[in-house]
Amino acid sequence: MAIPRTDLRGAAAALAVVVIWAASFSFARQAIEHLGPWMFRFYSGSLGLLPLLGGLAASLAELRRLDRRSRWQILVAVTVNGSLVATMNIVALSWFPASTVLALIYTMPAFTSLIDAAHSRRWTLLGAAAPAAALAGVLLFAGASATPLGAGGLLVVANALAWAFGTWLAGQPTQRLPARSMVTLQMLLALLTSLPMAGWVLLQPGALAQPGAADLLGIGWAGLLNGSVVFGLWYYAINLLGAVRASWFTLLVPVLGSAVAVLFFAETLATWQRIGIGLVSVGIALHSLSRRRQQVPRAL
Repeated sequence: MAIPRTDLRGAAAALAVVVIWAASFSFARQAIEHLGPWMFRFYSGSLGLLPLLGGLAASLAELRRLDRRSRWQILVAVTVNGSLVATMNIVALSWFPASTVLALIYTMPAFTSLIDAAHSRRWTLLGAAAPAAALAGVLLFAGASATPLGAGGLLVVANALAWAFGTWLAGQPTQRLPARSMVTLQMLLALLTSLPMAGWVLLQPGALAQPGAADLLGIGWAGLLNGSVVFGLWYYAINLLGAVRASWFTLLVPVLGSAVAVLFFAETLATWQRIGIGLVSVGIALHSLSRRRQQVPRAL
């Protein structure tokens, strides 16, 4: 059976997201440590919004044309994804290893599947086994790192749950916005919500650090690639594949990151990390099998 073109485009967009996200935490962490989380958030948010300003008026007009329910669902989704989740990520990165944050945040697909199953009230053994295996794999992978998970780990898992809700909600509206309008609204709200904390930093004497060359790389990656570009692709993938299917692609991020580290940087994986990657792979396979079974028409 031929794969629909919409599925191919959605998968390509989701895979591009995976590649960008796989390196985002490492690029951002050094700049966050030097500039502080709040100024980094302000700088990257300002830069990410710049290329989208030309379409801001059109995006706001498209939002106003939606029905009330769809409008609020979209506004909550982009606020959670672009403001709450991004802020919690930055806070976690300011005092927690990037590799562990990178792994733990991708418990998101498992949570998205569980939220969708709870909302639709469609529970199957195979459908529950897939997110359970993926969740266990990610937790094992992160737990095998040299640094204990502790409170920082709980913060990142809570953040993954919030991101899962925002992702699921982005796929719910009956009336949708184009991906460009979604990411424009998200970057605008992200910048606005960063202003109070940035203002607080500016009021502290001697608290403002000047960005260096390495900081500019992190700001550029977070603001442009990991901001306007990646979320434009992300919402495009959600519009084509649905929230649950798109979210499962992100499980490839820690796997890809680990493969790059092993192949190109001579790093080694602990036994529990290998088991964790295996469980993530099992979860992906079970999810694919569960989806295929749901698509098979039942005999009358």
